[in-house]
Amino acid sequence: MSLKERIVNAILRGLFRLFFKINVDEFAKMPHEGPFIIFANHTSALDGPLMYVFMRPRNMVAMAKKELWNNIITRFIMNLWNSIPVDRENMERQTLESCFAILDKGDILAIAPEGTRSKDGSLQEGKEGVAFIAYRKKVPMVPIVTIGLENFKQNIKKLKRTKVTIKIGEPFEITAQGRLNAESRKQLIDEIMMKLVELLPPSLHGYYAGKNIEYQLTSTVTK
Repeated sequence: MSLKERIVNAILRGLFRLFFKINVDEFAKMPHEGPFIIFANHTSALDGPLMYVFMRPRNMVAMAKKELWNNIITRFIMNLWNSIPVDRENMERQTLESCFAILDKGDILAIAPEGTRSKDGSLQEGKEGVAFIAYRKKVPMVPIVTIGLENFKQNIKKLKRTKVTIKIGEPFEITAQGRLNAESRKQLIDEIMMKLVELLPPSLHGYYAGKNIEYQLTSTVTK
């Protein structure tokens, strides 16, 4: 890690501790070695940076919307963290290859399968394209949710620290074989999203509220 990155990460950790009440001990549940994919809910521009700076020394690389490279400050941070720019409407082959390369190096790939931020914290429908990355590499996947970041703007106006709850689920893996067709892609992303549902209160289940999805293409990793 470069000195520049160490400084930026230290500053961000300090700001997170100043403005938020966070129990980061939950991150100890993450696998300590080997490649895996993080699937996370997406309620704020801060959820990715929070994971990034508190998961060190493991190297995590996240997919990020390409628009972040249009701003000089966010472009600097995205490049510093080697983030992967992605077109949310059309995931290009180069993006997929960059994701595969991260996992091939034994690092962590972070993905927000909703594709865009949820304004009220409730889950949106998962994008089928990201399921292909998990299917192709067959590495363990870890579901993680952050709850509370969506309240930051409201609380900061009241000079109030925001409570953030982090929950990490059991690692799971893809068991599907053969080629994915349209039906199996939909089934796979729904199963992945249900892993996030299991970590959220019913009020935040959103698109998946009341859905009963049978697990056919994924299973919990046996320790």
